[in-house]
Amino acid sequence: MTKRSASGNKTSGIVIRVKTTSSRILEIGQNGVKTEFSNKGAISGKYRGIHWDTVETQMNPDGTSSWHVKFIQVTNKGDMLVGEGNGTGEAPNSRGVAKLKGEGTVMTSSQRLAELNGKPWTCEVDNNIATGSAQVRVTFT
Repeated sequence: MTKRSASGNKTSGIVIRVKTTSSRILEIGQNGVKTEFSNKGAISGKYRGIHWDTVETQMNPDGTSSWHVKFIQVTNKGDMLVGEGNGTGEAPNSRGVAKLKGEGTVMTSSQRLAELNGKPWTCEVDNNIATGSAQVRVTFT
């Protein structure tokens, strides 16, 4: 998704819509619960394709969280991107939606997407705990 910001500068990014395909409880203790989620979904924006990830989450007793993600993406043109990142999350609201933020880097050997190789990204996530789905808005910085 390439668009112009209010200042007229070009920004680029993607939107990822994922659904949880599996989950595991790794640890339960006084400091909260450690879990692992695998997700799969579709990418739109700067490029289109399929996204797979594994997210390890530490859910704290107060409802906040920290997380680490590793992902693979394959575009509709056959290009592959991989990456990882970290972030934090707020406690879910009354509808079961938790707001998350994070950052990381992406790597690719694709000539078409060479400008993204090693590029940092930031994200904002609406994670619906109740439905096991999330929308991730990624900006390449």
